[in-house]
Amino acid sequence: MFRSELAKSGSTQWPIERLRLGDRISFRLGAWVGMMLASFVFVSQPARAAAFSPGYWVSAQHQIVLQITPCGGDLCGFIMGIALDHPQDPMPKTWKGDSQCGFLMFRASPTDPDGQGNPQWKGVLQDPRDGKVYRLIIKFDAQGNLYLHGYVGLPMLGETQLWPRFTGQVLPGCRVPALDGS
Repeated sequence: MFRSELAKSGSTQWPIERLRLGDRISFRLGAWVGMMLASFVFVSQPARAAAFSPGYWVSAQHQIVLQITPCGGDLCGFIMGIALDHPQDPMPKTWKGDSQCGFLMFRASPTDPDGQGNPQWKGVLQDPRDGKVYRLIIKFDAQGNLYLHGYVGLPMLGETQLWPRFTGQVLPGCRVPALDGS
């Protein structure tokens, strides 16, 4: 309606004002539908990683058992078990000539959560065989598996390994039975 037609009809509301009431109803309905959809999205999210709990993990190559414990506000990973080819074989040595048993393999500090809100840690890892140092990112999934991403330079140039929780037994002298199921 035009202004002159409104004056003739005696109405004091502009057509735009009438639409605003309809817009308000549509907005409220849309907001309600949006909240309902958002609640379904949040409910159907996959399970997030559990909070860290200390324990033992077996390497992706099934050669070592790593104990991960808090050390200050960081996480530290110590070699606590080594699978030897033969029971009588001597314990492997580090590049310095010390036993690999008890070697501090990594130290990582908490950092911002990943894209899904899961906690993660960043730090350095040292190879006990040659002393080379790598950067690393550590995450845990809801089942307690360790995702260890080692890299030099840029993270995209690295490799991620899955280390499952170790539920076996470490024998005296840092020895473990074969870790590959044989």
